[in-house]
Amino acid sequence: MSYSFYIKVYGCQMNDYDGQRIEDILVLNGFIKENNPLNADIVIFYTCNIREKAVHKLESTIGMIKSNKTKVIAVGGCVAQAEKDNIFKRIPRVNLSFGPSTYHKLPEYLNDLLHGKKKRIIDLNNYRLEKFDISNKRKEVTTSAYVAIQEGCDNFCTYCVVPYTRGREYSRPVIDVINEVKYLVANGAKEIVLGGQNVNSYHGEAPYITIGSNRKTWRIEELIKAISTIDGIKRLRYLTSHPKDFTVELMKVHNEVPMLVPFVHIPVQSGSDKILKLMNRNHTAREYLDKLKLFRDICPDIQFSSDFIVGFPGETEEDFNDTLKLVEEAKYTLSFYFKYSVRPNTPAAKMTNQIDEKIKEERLAKLIKALLKDQVYYNNELVGTTQEILITKKGKRKNQYIGKNVYMQSVIINSNENIIDQFKTTLIESASENCVFGKLLD
Repeated sequence: MSYSFYIKVYGCQMNDYDGQRIEDILVLNGFIKENNPLNADIVIFYTCNIREKAVHKLESTIGMIKSNKTKVIAVGGCVAQAEKDNIFKRIPRVNLSFGPSTYHKLPEYLNDLLHGKKKRIIDLNNYRLEKFDISNKRKEVTTSAYVAIQEGCDNFCTYCVVPYTRGREYSRPVIDVINEVKYLVANGAKEIVLGGQNVNSYHGEAPYITIGSNRKTWRIEELIKAISTIDGIKRLRYLTSHPKDFTVELMKVHNEVPMLVPFVHIPVQSGSDKILKLMNRNHTAREYLDKLKLFRDICPDIQFSSDFIVGFPGETEEDFNDTLKLVEEAKYTLSFYFKYSVRPNTPAAKMTNQIDEKIKEERLAKLIKALLKDQVYYNNELVGTTQEILITKKGKRKNQYIGKNVYMQSVIINSNENIIDQFKTTLIESASENCVFGKLLD
């Protein structure tokens, strides 16, 4: 008998990657994907613990699943890792809990539950080597493919749960990454995204590889150079980066590897040195801005995006104004912004001087206005230019498609044919606040 599963993934691109691998593993082991949780034998939630009250939201969502067909409810990822066996007390309907490094064991655990061998299972162990061994086994390959090269974090920013849920930094061996990229390209991938919680601290073992380096441990710049020699790749990008780990050597690689996009996501979080110190970011605002300037000197066409947190404990109006000053000097093409929310069991959660929610909302509105000013400017700068766009999905209107250029700007195009997963040469004709509009040239 074949059992069906439904999976809902929350959070970052690393979670999206894990979620896709979970689908692959289950399908390859005879399970059938179902798009409606009410029709599935197995309902899986792969979670993110980056926001406050993640467990409450999960509990509410699970409470809405009222189906006699449901046999297993599984919670995986960071919430499972953070809650440990307390997840069963808080949400009694859950009978399988698994951490970010154990999802390769799901077929075994699900079969045990479905056939009555066990009533409840929890596995939060660290099986990173085993987990990544199954990465090449995919039921389908998309034009743009994400490859995890690194996992975990050693930075311990005071607001972040990653070191506690994903663990300390682990870099995959070079040969494993290269073999996965070769597999993806051979099966249709043309854009490769190298990912991890802190990719520019990558230090993968390469004892038997001599391409471009004789070092036994490679940095990300050496890995990028090796991957760029694989025929068939049109675009190469990486995320996410920590400012303190960004090296001049990595900046120079952007000039040396043409397929490496001239766009980098470098989160800063705040423009106040006081807040950066409270966050344990290990850099100042000026050190961050100087790196952006150096990068632009080395690679004049480079553009940047960033992350911001407003309303961190102790943030004064002066601290917030320092963030606005940094935004004005940095000039981002694209940015992501959040109100600070308490992450359970992090140092920041215990800090005094928590900021009132109304003040957070007011500051966030001001920050968005400042960031959109530059975003609108760069969108308008594209008008009249020819761009190569990777089409990723359908738009809301008939014959409308949405894609991304090398700067991750959204481009809307009309076509009578299905052009998803294709690279298309496009003339940019107009711009709006959040996207640009183009006309196909091929």
